[in-house]
Amino acid sequence: MAMKLLTLLSILSITISIVAAQSTADKTKENSAVESHIRLPENQENYISLPVSEETASSDGGSDFMLPRGRETCREFPQMCRRRQSPGPDCCGGKCTDVRKDRFNCGRCGCKCKHNEICCGGHCVNPLFDPHHCGSCAKHCKKWETCVYGMCSYA
Repeated sequence: MAMKLLTLLSILSITISIVAAQSTADKTKENSAVESHIRLPENQENYISLPVSEETASSDGGSDFMLPRGRETCREFPQMCRRRQSPGPDCCGGKCTDVRKDRFNCGRCGCKCKHNEICCGGHCVNPLFDPHHCGSCAKHCKKWETCVYGMCSYA
């Protein structure tokens, strides 16, 4: 009985390894077939490619799939701030940011919030005492409540 079980397990493991090897070979063939249909610019070493998920729409409705390499700042290429993985759609000081949330560029580039303030909707607010942003952005206290130390009606 034990010998039959051992034989069955070895046959099963061999079968699984053969199937895995064939599926890997099939995927390699598919990838090479897809790559043969993609045409890249002749001078490829001067470009970086964006993953398809980060592809952006350009102003002419096309796609900005390739960006020149070497100067990858938003000063020269502001469209890079519109990618999905970008920290924000705005370009400040050569870096992508969101001026609605960035406390160092709140509302516009270079407008810094004070050390005890945060940027909410492009305005610097103090979340410890602001009844419209009590503790965090857009957390409103009720009319009769006050905001103290970031909590509505503290005490």
